Amino acid sequence: MPRLRIGIDIGGTFTDLCVLEEQTGEVFNLKVLSTPAELTRGVMEALDGFFADGRSPDDVTFLFHATTVATNSLLERKGAKTWLLITEGFTGVYETSELGEVRTGSYDYLSYPKPPMLVAQRDTIQIPERMDFRGNVLSPLDEAETRRRLARLRGSGVESVAVCLLFSFMNPSHEQRLRELIAEVVPEAQVYLSCETLPQIREYPRLATTVVNAYIAPVVIRYIHRLELALAARGLRRPLYIMQSNGGSLTSGALRRIPVQMIESGPAAGVLAAAHIGRMTGHLKVISFDMGGTTAKAGIIEAGEPRIVPRFQAGEWLITTPSLDLVEIGSGGGSIAWIDKSGMLKVGPQSAGAEPGPACYSNGGQAPTVTDADLTLGWLNPDFFLGGKFKLDAAAATNAIAKQIAEPLGLELIEAANGIIRIVNSQMVEALRLVTVSRGEDPREYVLVAFGGAGPVHAALLAEELKIPRVLVPASPGLAAAMGLLVSDLKRDYIQTHFAELEKVAAGEVQRRFEAMEQVAQEEFEAQGISPEQIRHGRAIDLRYSIQKYELPVTVAGTVLTETDKIGWRRMFDELHEKHYGSRAEDQRVELVNYRLTTKVILPKPLVSESAVQGERPDAALKGHRSAYFDGWHDCPIYDRERLVCGNRIHGCAIIEQMDSTIVIHPRQAAQVDRFGNIIIELAAEKK
Repeated sequence: MPRLRIGIDIGGTFTDLCVLEEQTGEVFNLKVLSTPAELTRGVMEALDGFFADGRSPDDVTFLFHATTVATNSLLERKGAKTWLLITEGFTGVYETSELGEVRTGSYDYLSYPKPPMLVAQRDTIQIPERMDFRGNVLSPLDEAETRRRLARLRGSGVESVAVCLLFSFMNPSHEQRLRELIAEVVPEAQVYLSCETLPQIREYPRLATTVVNAYIAPVVIRYIHRLELALAARGLRRPLYIMQSNGGSLTSGALRRIPVQMIESGPAAGVLAAAHIGRMTGHLKVISFDMGGTTAKAGIIEAGEPRIVPRFQAGEWLITTPSLDLVEIGSGGGSIAWIDKSGMLKVGPQSAGAEPGPACYSNGGQAPTVTDADLTLGWLNPDFFLGGKFKLDAAAATNAIAKQIAEPLGLELIEAANGIIRIVNSQMVEALRLVTVSRGEDPREYVLVAFGGAGPVHAALLAEELKIPRVLVPASPGLAAAMGLLVSDLKRDYIQTHFAELEKVAAGEVQRRFEAMEQVAQEEFEAQGISPEQIRHGRAIDLRYSIQKYELPVTVAGTVLTETDKIGWRRMFDELHEKHYGSRAEDQRVELVNYRLTTKVILPKPLVSESAVQGERPDAALKGHRSAYFDGWHDCPIYDRERLVCGNRIHGCAIIEQMDSTIVIHPRQAAQVDRFGNIIIELAAEKK
């Protein structure tokens, strides 16, 4: 009986399906156009294409999903009608934000553009209550007055309510009672408490994250509901697991309460794929580069594991939840080329998306895009896009570039197309620098794993710019994010703030708090039908010097903690501080601020077959030649990736075509097929 593990990733242009037969290792891939008006339709089209051959939904063991629905509802400001409840006298926390928390790109704090408020001041209700910083009640919740103020919610069209009271992470009782009072007034509204969304110190990050959670939740829940109904109608009744920003999957039921953790769902899946490929090939220092139809994403992997950050920026909004360390920019195959008021050529961040798409899609799109430029340069085959299932209109591409870019700027057609590529590449190089050089990492020590439909088209030039010696293109680069879902584990992060001086807190107290958190996690995972033996917990504490505002996480090893362990935590913190900031302060007291727990269920990973070396000559895979532009026109050999075998070596310039992507190898570069079917592009050594 087959055992099918399914991964479905919705991108801005394409919806990707990747299915693994767990017993044989056989992989099935499929791409269909995304359907922005109704995202579930694209998912169903992909699944219908797979099950059309008579396969049974009863054979599905896991169903994983990555989606941009949470991201899009936030970035496009299409979330729910949301109200905010806050401690009386503290509405200014949301209105002013914390300057140090929001990345403005400028030190002019008097004129910086604040992130838009998702809840207007008129939709904010002040609640008469107050806790102190230890969680002691200073002013009891005035329920009579609160009921009177909550009456404003009636008839307001409210869909979602965010509740963020002062110091509720130390004592959640007032927030919990407010949920009951809100239900009396507007039982149809969904309520999200900061003590559940983010029970940790710092008002603005906790408030901002809770508001985003409440704002996107109804949209996400409606989407999940429609998707699960459609899946059930096709006989797919397995639990739906959804990728989170932290690189782990959770059931759709669990994420209904914390959809804010889905913001980086799709990009995170791609980084997991890059990390898996890196470990498989012995590359433990990897830069993941994912260029799709709408955006380009870069991430960093050290010692075989993706780097995790405690907070990240989603558009203009600060999200304080653990996330893979990612940089995302509006540079994709569908990014539109345009001329600004000063006559400068620009590319993106506007995208043609899936509808109407680039001009060459012949789907109503008129604007010239990066894909149109790739086609004009001869890098893409108009008759072999998506393996020939989707024809590109080369004449429409050249016409769009000529009319809207070349002629207004007084350029030749090929100069305009090449200019579009140079500009978009420079933008993506900056994204790669942000995850390496700006983090203190030398990109020359890494391998660049390139994927996404457009990633392998552009990756070799980006690597040359940053002097990255190797580019690795996996077997199915256009479906790597969907494949990343198949190598994910079940995972959830928990955090709780409890202040203490490290020297004074008893190891037994630290043990007790972790055990309480683990009990909660254990119950949540067991409720999903997971046996206790499969569940693993990872502990960490956030430490800081007493003179500091921000913390660094220190891993807590062992299940039974002793006073001796505290000496090791202090030593690790001093070393970590010196690594991050170049100094340590051994004369300062150290404070314990947050307890962090990461709970995982490790799933078996797909087995990848290896091939023996079969010779260097790739002649059997040669499809023909066509003219392609590499700072001049070349008669370029074109290879069929399906017919390349282990050991084949190709010298640039050359183009390798496959169903889900195209690999462009430039002059001075060479590529070789490894034993896993990956293509390794090697850059020419620098002349000394």
